Amino acid sequence: MLRFLIWMLLTITSGCLPHADPIPEPPKQVGTLNCRILAHSGFNLLIHSTRDVLCTFTPTRGEAVEYYRGETGIGFGLDVNLNRRSRIAYAVLATDFRPGSHALAGRYEGAGGGITLGVTAGESAPIRKADGSITLQPIQMRGGGAGAAAGLTYLYLEPDPEASDSSK
Repeated sequence: MLRFLIWMLLTITSGCLPHADPIPEPPKQVGTLNCRILAHSGFNLLIHSTRDVLCTFTPTRGEAVEYYRGETGIGFGLDVNLNRRSRIAYAVLATDFRPGSHALAGRYEGAGGGITLGVTAGESAPIRKADGSITLQPIQMRGGGAGAAAGLTYLYLEPDPEASDSSK
């Protein structure tokens, strides 16, 4: 009887104990995304702005380069810039990534801002793909002109077949 009671007690309490989930693997850098923000493209409504981008993804392990085009801007915030010649580079972080699959295609969102007076200075938080599979960590920003921007930033990318055709 004592064995039965101990067995029942262990059976009942084992369902109440927290089960440890495996610790997820931290994302690692799988490459670098370099984007050129095209001047005189898109529009600026002060609280919402867009600019066209052309981007090149270079994998860290020497696989084939991927080309993207898309749009970036302030989804909601403040944007008063007079000149939009600029470039930005991102470290691409992911846990599961297959080069050559154009996995960077999609929408990324985050917070950011910057001030430009001849040169660009600013702070941008990482932006994350909508499904959470990829994070883009800004590592370098360059630009010229004058202005300021801050708010919820976004980047939308799609494969650019024209760029990959011309690179062959």
